[in-house]
Order: sequence, then C-alpha cells, then structure tokens
Amino acid sequence: MKYISEIKTRLLWLLIGLFMSLGIAKVIEGFEATLQKNLILASFIPLVVYMSDAVGTQMEAMIIRRLHKKKFDFMKFLKQQGVIVTAVALVIGLVSGMVVFVFEHSLNLSLVIGASLFFGIMSSLLTGTLMPYLFWKLHNDPAEASGPIATVIQDALSIIIFFLIANALL
Repeated sequence: MKYISEIKTRLLWLLIGLFMSLGIAKVIEGFEATLQKNLILASFIPLVVYMSDAVGTQMEAMIIRRLHKKKFDFMKFLKQQGVIVTAVALVIGLVSGMVVFVFEHSLNLSLVIGASLFFGIMSSLLTGTLMPYLFWKLHNDPAEASGPIATVIQDALSIIIFFLIANALL
C-alpha cells in the first residue's frame, strides 16, 4: 500500500481529465451540422488532435526540464519556443495541406486541415507551457498534474479550431 498517495494524486488529475473529455463530446455535438455536410471531417479529427497534443507534450517536457534550474525566465522561454513552434506549425500545416490535396483533390479541405493544424499547434504553445508553469507556481508537481489537464484543454481547443475553420471554409 506504499503507492496509495501517488495513485490518489494521479487518479485525481486523470478523473478531472475524464470529465473534461466528456465535455468535448458535447463540443463536437455542437458541430453536428458541419459533420453531416462534410462527413470526411470526422476522419481528420484524430490527426488534428494528435499533432496539437504532440507539440503540447513536447512543450510540457521542455518547460518541466527547465523549471528545475535556479534561474528560469518564463517570458524568455515563451519567446524562444514561440519561434520554434511557429516554424513547426508552418511546416506541419503546409505539408498536411498538400498531402490532403493530393489524396482528396479538394482545395478547401486541404486548407481546412492545413490551417487547423497550424492554429492548433500554435495554441499548444500556450497549453504546453502555461499549464506546467501554473502548477509549478501553485507548488503542485507539474509532471503529474499538467499532462492530463493540458491534454484535455488542448484537445478541446484543437477541435474548436478545426470546426470553426471548417465552418468558415466548407
């Protein structure tokens, strides 16, 4: 029973993430008309969510590693990572848009996917840095708390960005 404390701590954040994820289902329901008109969008949800989460996870690892150093300048870190994440978002957005165009022969769909990935990845800069930093400032372990919470917030942002862009372009 020596692991009870850690189990409780991890489970708390995961349960919060679980209930927030159930809320994301309601967000998707709000875009039901868009999905009905463009059923192909459903097949791209995992792509948009995964890529944004992956960059957010990288950001979490980078900031958690740096938080343990004696001198940590959050704004300097955010600016440096902003340049890097912008470059990554541009490349991923352009490549994905071109690939979707080649396979689906739809300029509008390729624009939706490319733009959604660009803006989803850009939003992960904030979720991937702010959540660990906030938990660290609140004296919680950012390695335990920020992952589940940042992930579910990023998922929601990615889906909202995706469907707002799809509504505008399709």
